Amino acid sequence: MAISKYLQKKAWISGKTVIGIDPGKDRHQAVVIDGHGIMKGKPFSFGVNQKGFNEKLWNGIRMATEMDKPEDTVFAVETSCNLWVTITDYLRRQGYTVVLVSPLSTHHARPLMNHDFTKTDPKDALLIASNAQNGNYDHYREFSAGTKRLHQLSLTYSKLMKDRTRMRMRIRALMEVVFPEYLKCIDVCTETSLYLLQRYFMPEDFLRMDIKNEASLIKKLSRNNYDESLLYRIRKQARGSIGADKTDERDVLRLTLDSYITLYRGINEQMRAIHEKMTEIAKESVYFEVITSIKGIREGTAARFMGECRIYDELPFSHYKQIEKLAGLNLRLNQSGKHVGARHISHIGNKRLLNLLYLMTTQVARHIPEVRIRFLKRQMQKRHYRKNIVACISQLLKLLTSLLKKKRGYEYYPERMKEMKELEAEYMGFKVA
Repeated sequence: MAISKYLQKKAWISGKTVIGIDPGKDRHQAVVIDGHGIMKGKPFSFGVNQKGFNEKLWNGIRMATEMDKPEDTVFAVETSCNLWVTITDYLRRQGYTVVLVSPLSTHHARPLMNHDFTKTDPKDALLIASNAQNGNYDHYREFSAGTKRLHQLSLTYSKLMKDRTRMRMRIRALMEVVFPEYLKCIDVCTETSLYLLQRYFMPEDFLRMDIKNEASLIKKLSRNNYDESLLYRIRKQARGSIGADKTDERDVLRLTLDSYITLYRGINEQMRAIHEKMTEIAKESVYFEVITSIKGIREGTAARFMGECRIYDELPFSHYKQIEKLAGLNLRLNQSGKHVGARHISHIGNKRLLNLLYLMTTQVARHIPEVRIRFLKRQMQKRHYRKNIVACISQLLKLLTSLLKKKRGYEYYPERMKEMKELEAEYMGFKVA
C-alpha cells in the first residue's frame, strides 16, 4: 500500500516544472527544475514581504524559465517550523498547486549530492525540488473552518500546559530552598497550597499562623479535603525546617513567588476558557459522541484528540495505523533475507498526540474489555506498566477507528466482559504471588 501510494505521487508530479522553496525568517530561497530534474537558471531569493512575494518571486522564475500553466507547475515548500505557512497560503490563493516536503527528507538527502552534509540555502532549495519530483512529498490539504479552529485550540492548550508545568516547577524550586519540608505536606499547586503560599511561605511565617481562623477557610476552599490537621503538620515541619536563611532576600522572594502564583493561576484560567470553547466546537461534530461513548475518555480529552487528528466533519484516516504513524508509534522494520531484526518504535511524529494517546489509554485500560484484556495479559507476562500501556494504544486506536467509521457509540459485549473478569481474578492472584 505504501509503495503504490509513493508511485502514484511520483507519476502525478512527473514531467511538471517544480519550484523548490526553502523558507526563512527574512528571505526565502528558490530553485526551478524542469520535468527531467535539470535546474533552470540560477537559485534566487526573495524577501518575506509584499514586494518579495508579488515581484521578486515571479521575476526570478521568469529569468529561470518560461512560466508554464498553473496546472503544469508545482511549488514544493519545506515545512520548517511555521515559516512555510504564509508563502503556501499566498501560492494557493494564486491558483498554484503546492506540495510539502519534510525537513527530515532534506536532511537525509544532503550527503547524496556531494557526499557531505554541507548545508546552504541554495542547496536545500534544490534538494526540496528534487525530493518532490522523486515523490517524497505530501499533498497540501485544505481543512474546514471547524477543523482548523479545533486544531488551533488544541495546539494552544498543549502549549499552555507546558507553561503551567514550568510555573509549577519554579514554585517548587523556590520552596525547596526556603522551606523544603512544606512539599511533603501538600501538593504545591493545589488551590489550598496557593492560598497558603500567598499568605505565608517561610517557616517562621507558618509558626505565626492563626490555625483556627485559617482552618475554616481552607475547609471551604478545599471542599473539606483539608482541615486543621494539615496546618498542624506544616507547623510541625516548620519548627525543624532545614530551609536556607533568606531573611535578607525576603521581599524579593515574596515578589518572585507572587509572580509565579499569579502566572500559574492566569494560565489555569486561560486553559479553562480554551477547554470550554474547544469542547463546544467539538460537540458540533458527529464524531464527538462516538469518542466520548468509550468510558474513560473525557470531553476535553476527546476534543483534543479530534483537534490533533483533525477529525471534525470527515474522517481523515482509513486505518488505525495511520494515526499510529502520525503519533510516531509505527514500528521500524529490519528485515533482509532470512534475517528479521528487532522492531522498535520510530518516535518520529506528533509528540502532543503521543502523550494524549498515552493518557487516554491509561484511563480506558481500566474499564474497556478490548483494551483491559490485552493489558492484563501483558502484565502477567512481564510487569512493566508504561510499556504495556504503550502496547495497548493500538487496541484503543483499532476500537476508535472502527466506531468512527460506523459512527456509532461503544457497546459492551457480555463475552468480553466475562473474559475480562476472569483475567482480573487471575491477575489478582498473580499480584499476590
